[in-house]
Amino acid sequence: MTLLKYEHIEIRDSGDPLVNLTDFDFLLEQSYYKRGFSKDSRIYIRKTIAEKLEHIQKKLGNYKLKIWDGWRSREVQHNIYMNHWQKLKNEHPDWKEEKLKEEVGKFVTVATDPHRIPIHSTGGSTDLTLTDSLGNELDMGTSFDHFGPEAASLFYEINDIDDRVRSNRKLLRDAMVAEEFRIDDDEWWHFDYGNQLWAAALNKPYAIYGECSPSDK
Repeated sequence: MTLLKYEHIEIRDSGDPLVNLTDFDFLLEQSYYKRGFSKDSRIYIRKTIAEKLEHIQKKLGNYKLKIWDGWRSREVQHNIYMNHWQKLKNEHPDWKEEKLKEEVGKFVTVATDPHRIPIHSTGGSTDLTLTDSLGNELDMGTSFDHFGPEAASLFYEINDIDDRVRSNRKLLRDAMVAEEFRIDDDEWWHFDYGNQLWAAALNKPYAIYGECSPSDK
C-alpha cells in the first residue's frame, strides 16, 4: 500500500448501499471466513462496484471473476492484522515493535486507529482474480495474500519473467482500469473504487465511500 497519507481526503459518502454478492454471477470464495478470521461467509461490496464488476465480466467473455473479499468489519481487519503480526514476529524474533509495525503495515492496514478508516471497511475495495470458463484460476504468479515482493502488480514486468503471468495480470489490470478502479502497487489482486485511497491516487477532490456496514447484519 504505497499511498500512506490518504486520510486527509474529504469523504462525501454517496449512500451507495452494500450488496450481497451471492445475488450476482461471480465465483465467490470468502477467504477470511475459511481461515477463521470472519464469522460471516457472505461477501459484500458497494452496489456500483458490483455493477462495474458485472460489466467487466461481460466484456471478458470466456473469463469469470473470482472474488475473495470485499467489505470487512474492523474486527475482521484486526484479526488479519494480528495474524500477520504474529507470523512476522515468529519469523523475526529480533524485530522491535516499531519494525514489526512498519513491516505489517506494508500489506495490512491497522484496524484500531480511529483516525484511519481501513479501506476494506468502506466497501470500496475488492480482492479478486480471473478464472477460465471452467472456474480454474489463471496463473498470476502467487497465491492470494502472498505478502512478498512477487505480489507486486508489476513484479513480473520489472523483472522480465514469465510471459504467461505477465499476460494474465495485464488482462486483469486493464479490465479493472477501464472501469476506473485503482490498482494496488503491492498486491496484484487488490483494487479500489470510491474510497480515500482511490481518491488520492486518481486525484479526485473527495472520496464517495466512507466507513459502512451491511444493513442486514
